[in-house]
Amino acid sequence: MTQEFLQDAMVADLKELFVNERLKNSLGVEREIQIYPQDVPIRESDDEAQDKEAPPEPYVVVRLRGGKTESDDDMQIIDAVLVAGVYDPDPGRQGYRDALHIINKIYHHYSTCAVIGNRWEVLYPMEWTTQEEDTHPYYFTAMSLRIQAPAVHKEVPDA
Repeated sequence: MTQEFLQDAMVADLKELFVNERLKNSLGVEREIQIYPQDVPIRESDDEAQDKEAPPEPYVVVRLRGGKTESDDDMQIIDAVLVAGVYDPDPGRQGYRDALHIINKIYHHYSTCAVIGNRWEVLYPMEWTTQEEDTHPYYFTAMSLRIQAPAVHKEVPDA
């Protein structure tokens, strides 16, 4: 069970979680919250500006930062970061609320159902944060998860 299988399972899990959630993108088009593995896609050309689905927002990026195994007998601990990005041009600067709602929904989901893909377990602590810098009209929040994965054991030939 490789890390990319975990990432794929998280992407599928979050797509299902947000299937009925819709927000406006930077072109003013209401769309589903997009879930991306590792990073948002790069737009290929300016021609895509005509495509109402081209901007990546609203989105959640499922990024795997790394992992660690202490010994042969220990499970692997994988660090994942989930980044939510939304667009809200309103001068009242309340777009952070939509981004925070996304992270809060993920927090509650993994608090109540701490198993991903019937294989990986979400551990505590779960941490979240909001951005400190001003990026209006784009707003971001993030969540850090520690996920326990099956250990890889040495193969020892029979003597």
